[in-house]
Amino acid sequence: MWTRFEKYRIGRRIDGALIPKPAREGHPALKNQTSMNLVLRPTKASLRISLALLLAAPLGAFAAPLGFSPLFSPGMVLQRDAGIVVTGLGPENGSVTVSLGKLLQPAKVSPDGTWRVELAAQPAGGPHALEVSDGSTTAKIDDLLFGDVWVCSGQSNMQMGLDEALGGTAMIANAGADQRLRLLMMPKAGADKPQADPGAKWSHATPESLRKFSAVAASFALHLRDDPKLKDVPLGIIDSSFGGTAIEAWTPEGTLPAIPEKEISGSMFGIGPGHLFHRMIAPLTATPIKGALWYQGEANAGRPGVYASLLANLAEQWRKQWKQPELPFFVVQLPAYSGNGGGLDYGWLREAQSKACEASPHNFLAVTHDTTDGFDLHPVEKEEIGRRLSLLARKAVYGSDIVANGPRVKDVKAEVDRMVVVFDGPVKSSDGKELRGFAIAGEDGDYRFATATVDGNRVALTSPGVPAPKTVRFAWGGLPQANVVNEAGLPAAPFRTDTLEPRSLDFQPLPVTYRLAGPGYQIETGELGHISSLVAGGKQFLSAEPGGGTSIPGGFGPRSLPAVRMTAPNRIECRDREACLEIACKDDSMEWTITNTGGGEFEFHIALSDKVVVTGTAPTVDLSRGNAKLRVEGIDRVEPGKLVAKVPGRQTCRLKLTVVSK
Repeated sequence: MWTRFEKYRIGRRIDGALIPKPAREGHPALKNQTSMNLVLRPTKASLRISLALLLAAPLGAFAAPLGFSPLFSPGMVLQRDAGIVVTGLGPENGSVTVSLGKLLQPAKVSPDGTWRVELAAQPAGGPHALEVSDGSTTAKIDDLLFGDVWVCSGQSNMQMGLDEALGGTAMIANAGADQRLRLLMMPKAGADKPQADPGAKWSHATPESLRKFSAVAASFALHLRDDPKLKDVPLGIIDSSFGGTAIEAWTPEGTLPAIPEKEISGSMFGIGPGHLFHRMIAPLTATPIKGALWYQGEANAGRPGVYASLLANLAEQWRKQWKQPELPFFVVQLPAYSGNGGGLDYGWLREAQSKACEASPHNFLAVTHDTTDGFDLHPVEKEEIGRRLSLLARKAVYGSDIVANGPRVKDVKAEVDRMVVVFDGPVKSSDGKELRGFAIAGEDGDYRFATATVDGNRVALTSPGVPAPKTVRFAWGGLPQANVVNEAGLPAAPFRTDTLEPRSLDFQPLPVTYRLAGPGYQIETGELGHISSLVAGGKQFLSAEPGGGTSIPGGFGPRSLPAVRMTAPNRIECRDREACLEIACKDDSMEWTITNTGGGEFEFHIALSDKVVVTGTAPTVDLSRGNAKLRVEGIDRVEPGKLVAKVPGRQTCRLKLTVVSK
């Protein structure tokens, strides 16, 4: 941090205390300076003279290195139409002049060697050069743009890179062609005190810089370009995300709302409350931004009762830190997911997110329950989420005359044997079928799915099992089976009119599974599109524990292979956008072909039952359970309870499984 650098000055022992020498070499305050022009070629005589002067001179007479604070780096984007505070280091008690084009701003350097100037708001444009001079030395930052800066934060679903997202290759190509798109990726770490150095530098949008950049954030930027007003406006997108983290870690320390300590959620990696704010947000608050995007909640899903206040508080605390009381704050409502947190499905957390957005006119909710099938905690369908966020921003921030929200409920009323829901405009089904997603209940709170009859913006709901309905729910549960949209194709948000406490009991539809039975063995596919069961000789060879069977580990948990189909009477295929498992079956053997069309290597794991005995070494091993035996050929290594095969990028791995005895 450059603030720590204030402690280091040329000096000597004074009253027994050693004043340390300056740590100039490699210091972050100097890394970005392109024209320091300091060249010293001392002779022996000059060194003797300099040493004498050093010992005789007062401490404050020696200049600190001239430069900008590490927040400022070449290629960065500063917020247009907003005053900018520029800071840096200079000669103690000296003077500097900061220049931006024809704009000149003098400043005094404080006794601790720091300076600060405020620059007038600038329109969109660039590139510009920002310079600071003390009259003899000049430091410069070039390729500076003024535009709109957006901070994108949250946990793993915000972190997921373009290289893992559906359509990521096309998005990388499109974003990489945008010369006015700049990126800043914050390092993933916490700190126990607020930091000033972001620890990262801005970069142009290139295929390489975009590959691991947040897919949601990049998609948001790409779709902002759909607005004619933003066609040529520079965009600075900051990816400040960290998987497995709770909202408490992103909240400024000491500002959590008054909630019971037992309701506070912890983050992975031992990151405490406030520590991610200190390291990954605080450095960014020194300059204005256009708005913030927030995609988080999975780590807090087990405590939805306090999340609404936590989220509303986070938005307000960030506004205070940025000194922008009307800072737009956009929240991604969690998509469909078949799992749960703390025994509760994600419907309850979605409600908390909705309530938090209602707490401020500057909070906005992106509804996403229909963007994925819900069988993956880290869905790859990120582009549509970015697009919906961009629609909200274009309307709320940029004033575009577009439809940015799905149907909104205006009124709900009970009419004898039916419930009537009135929306703010005409509604229809997204698939051309009858409206789905509504459930109604009487006084007993026992919900039944309802038949929906639509007339423009009015939907009448009836159910034979509920003769006198009193309340209604829509798109409720972990996997909402809802299809109500407006003419723009945007979905209605989940809602309920009852006040019942959360219940953990929830039926979950499962994806289609396949079973192939032959004379020597039987296999079945499981929830994530992998093989969950392999029976030979009447014995189960795969682990039935959670995470058992076959899997492809990824940075965000096991990869899902959701596209499952029979390709022939004796062949089955499970795939996603880059990985494919194809199994060709014969009476007493199988060939498993794992294809990797992506650029990076992944591993294919086979988790074994704890009753299976493994003999032999890679690439061929025998698996035994009682009298049943399987031979597996083509693996790379054996781990406790597991076989592993490596699949390099753009290559194929083949495993052969043979029933040796049965």
